[in-house]
Amino acid sequence: MTHEPITLGDKLTPLKSKPKPERFNFGAWVRNTVYTLLNLALLTAISALPIWWFLMRPDMSRNVMLGLLAALVALWLFVHLGRRASEPRKKTARAKAAHSKVHFLLAHDRQGFMRDLRLDAKTVIIDGSNIYHFGHENELDAQPLGGIAYQLRIEGYRVVCFFDANIFYTLSEHGAFPSSQKHSVALLEDIFGLRRDEIYVVPSRVQADKYVLDSLKHLPISFAVTNDQFRDYAKKYPTVMWGDQWRKGVVISKNEIKLQKHRFQDPVLIK
Repeated sequence: MTHEPITLGDKLTPLKSKPKPERFNFGAWVRNTVYTLLNLALLTAISALPIWWFLMRPDMSRNVMLGLLAALVALWLFVHLGRRASEPRKKTARAKAAHSKVHFLLAHDRQGFMRDLRLDAKTVIIDGSNIYHFGHENELDAQPLGGIAYQLRIEGYRVVCFFDANIFYTLSEHGAFPSSQKHSVALLEDIFGLRRDEIYVVPSRVQADKYVLDSLKHLPISFAVTNDQFRDYAKKYPTVMWGDQWRKGVVISKNEIKLQKHRFQDPVLIK
């Protein structure tokens, strides 16, 4: 029986298949057996040597006995730690393999809301950094982004706003907050009037473009708000960028902030 995905997390998380039974590894069995026997032999020798020396009083000075005991302990530590050092590497490799299977939209979501986005809900994907720069160029700064997000939220859209990692430095340079202030999602909430579960700051040295486009790819009832046409991604996302409804540009007309190819139910006025 097939399971129809309901949320983005359902769609992007592969169904767990039954683990294949591990094949008997003769080499690993021999290696573990040798380690175990050697470990047991060394521990026995370390325990027995002082007792033997104390009871039998052989023709061996105490310094020689202590030196021999120290050598056995050092050898045991070498064997024991050498075996343990190989185990974390295996665990790390397994962890990396598991992490690599997590889609980047989910893996880099610090607020943890992307996996709960419903596929049957209408969603607007805002290219936050792009729209902010548009606002700044028109001396409106955060107003276009905040106004658009507010109006679309009222119209029943689920808002997801992607920002490049340098958005904090850009805002600070533009005087939105002091350079000494700690960067946090709360700042973006206050500046743009967004909710915490609407904000997605992508990792550093990565552009938000592919996050916007991949969200459109996997959310069937969605469009992007951006003035970027993403021409460099046309070959990678042909089905997303098909037609003229997948993105809505932002324009300013008289005293209004408007979306191309979308009429707001109520006008977004410039204050």
